[in-house]
Amino acid sequence: MKRRHLAAGALASALLLGAMLAAVGGVPGIAGIAGIAAPAGLPARILAGYYPAWYDAPARLRDIDPHYGLIYLFSARPVGGAPGTTGAVYWKPPGDGRGAATHFNADLQYARKVQGRKVILSVGGDGNGMSFPDRAKSRAFIASIVALHRQFGGFDGLDWNTFQANQRPDTPEMIWISLELKRIFPGFIISAPPAPWSAIDQRFCQDMLRAGALDYAAPQYYDGPNLADPAYVIANVDQWVALLGAPHVVVGFGTNSAANFMSDAQAASTWRAVQQRHPQLRGAFNWELVTDERQGWAFARKVGPMVLQAAPAN
Repeated sequence: MKRRHLAAGALASALLLGAMLAAVGGVPGIAGIAGIAAPAGLPARILAGYYPAWYDAPARLRDIDPHYGLIYLFSARPVGGAPGTTGAVYWKPPGDGRGAATHFNADLQYARKVQGRKVILSVGGDGNGMSFPDRAKSRAFIASIVALHRQFGGFDGLDWNTFQANQRPDTPEMIWISLELKRIFPGFIISAPPAPWSAIDQRFCQDMLRAGALDYAAPQYYDGPNLADPAYVIANVDQWVALLGAPHVVVGFGTNSAANFMSDAQAASTWRAVQQRHPQLRGAFNWELVTDERQGWAFARKVGPMVLQAAPAN
């Protein structure tokens, strides 16, 4: 993600956290490596967008362009700052300039139940890496996710954005956490937005997928030197498809009139190129929704139909 800073939000109460910790004691089994099936909750084709909570007057969730069938809530942050003091996370609601905060829970459920969208909670980002050195911290993390799920009235998945910069992923614990969340919430979607070039991130995503703990990875092709170069994106997507399989890869775009971002026209032509090479790609995401709205929903309306009309992934 494009890194920004948020003010600290209110923390979940200790009593609620303790109750949730007591509820997540089970250890699920590990799925087989071969023939990993998508959960019932994962759309056949994804057009996603990140919804940062730091804006004063973002669009309400229900008013986001309808091409976006998956919305990432960006983001839950570690209690105590990176890498997390307890393992718990908190959420700061968006600004209320257009009613996004006042109507947040109602709009989230309207988006899910009436509009048929998926809403995923992204965790970390913006320098907020997290470590999971032991099971106690992992249980506290799960408890806080369960608490937010209850607070919001439900959401559809978790986006691991906790490994970045100097924070390496604690893969065994993150596999355990992901499988436990899938046990608690059947059909729960697990995604991650890795650095395209990172061998560490590639190994993490492959290990997670083999364990049945990751539904798709979405490499981020923006906000860094040469990342938004279409030639680089096309070649690098080839690598991710070879690693994970096309149905487990979503292509991450950033469209903006800034260095290391694409125009909507470049994003459209790049998507056409990668989709022709890999017809079963799961889809694409855009960083981020407020910018796309300011641009007249150019990404949603130019790239979105191409993504959503592509041949269904297996």
